[in-house]
Amino acid sequence: MKNSIVAIDKRHADILEILEANHQMTTQELAEALDVSLSTIRRDLNLLEEKNDIIRKYGYCIYNYDNKRDFDQSGPERIKQAIAREASKCVHDYDTIFINSSSTALKTIDYLNSEHLTIVTNNLKINYSPHNANYNYILTGGEMRFPKEALVGDIAMNTISSMNADVCIIGCSGVSLESGVTTKIINEAKINELMINRTIKRKILVADHRKIGLTSQFKIADISVFDYLITDQFSSPETLKEIQKMGVKVIQID
Repeated sequence: MKNSIVAIDKRHADILEILEANHQMTTQELAEALDVSLSTIRRDLNLLEEKNDIIRKYGYCIYNYDNKRDFDQSGPERIKQAIAREASKCVHDYDTIFINSSSTALKTIDYLNSEHLTIVTNNLKINYSPHNANYNYILTGGEMRFPKEALVGDIAMNTISSMNADVCIIGCSGVSLESGVTTKIINEAKINELMINRTIKRKILVADHRKIGLTSQFKIADISVFDYLITDQFSSPETLKEIQKMGVKVIQID
């Protein structure tokens, strides 16, 4: 089962890569390129169309370039907001929270209802988030990395090492059954790993469907270290079932 899930996720990624390179292809051409049956490729295309990753026309399909370009401005942005809203429900009054450089994790701040919290983050974009006079905000300090405005390095790690959090909310670049939770930047991987290790109660992973099944360059942690994975309805149900078997509670938002 695990190998078949990995194969399906890889085939979906291959379809998108082929379409992006060729602009448009017929179902027959895709089936031949991937050496699979027409019925298999049609099932794949149905799911990718539902995710809005492709656009199907009469006799062919094309890569949805607009969806990629507008990822942070349209439907997927609303998905990230809904994931963040759900994550905020895991935060209780007087909690100390680690939030990493993920934009989805940072959006959780928009929906917090607790009266007293301490928020610790290496994400300088917290300056643009709504602030609550009863909350304590702690920036880790460290070397600033653009364009994400993330703080990394020894100073950031020393700050995190000096405290424990009740909750961590961690975003990532990929969630793979084989490779675990990964990110693109090695320095951020170290920060995220330390946040997880210094969290004593609830460890929350936030990842929309585009991250599920993907592997990025640097590992943050095994999936099983998290208590919750919050994702959306378009994530692979087979992959999510395998993640649940690891003891992770999976929450899918509409």
